[in-house]
Amino acid sequence: MGLVVTGISQSGDIAPLEAALKAAGLPLDPIQLIGPDDSTQGAASSMGMANPGLMTGDGQGTGVPGVTSGVPTAGGYGTRYFRNEALSDRLGDLEIPDDQVENYVDALQAGRSVVAYFAKAETVAAVEGIFRASGLAKVKTF
Repeated sequence: MGLVVTGISQSGDIAPLEAALKAAGLPLDPIQLIGPDDSTQGAASSMGMANPGLMTGDGQGTGVPGVTSGVPTAGGYGTRYFRNEALSDRLGDLEIPDDQVENYVDALQAGRSVVAYFAKAETVAAVEGIFRASGLAKVKTF
């Protein structure tokens, strides 16, 4: 089991954090940044999906989009939201306990970034201090 130090960045700019880690003699390769662009929800319009009522009908070519099968929602064919499982897996790789993952998802949805550093037992305290000094919020080690 590793020791992962996590924190929330308001801006996603980790250059000062990287400089502080480097100045402390710590390697930069164990750092990870998950930004709000790695959103937890994506939108998939059903317009591009196969619609049985679109030009197929019952084999007579009389299907009319929005009138025959494939009933649209009030906003056209609607938008379906789905959970980005890759993001959940990525947060899980940071060893964040399942009961706390939603807090990190909420931070990402609010436009913040999650920063993680895979530390060694002897460097955890130093990494936590550097995270705090660099302005990261909610610094935790898992």
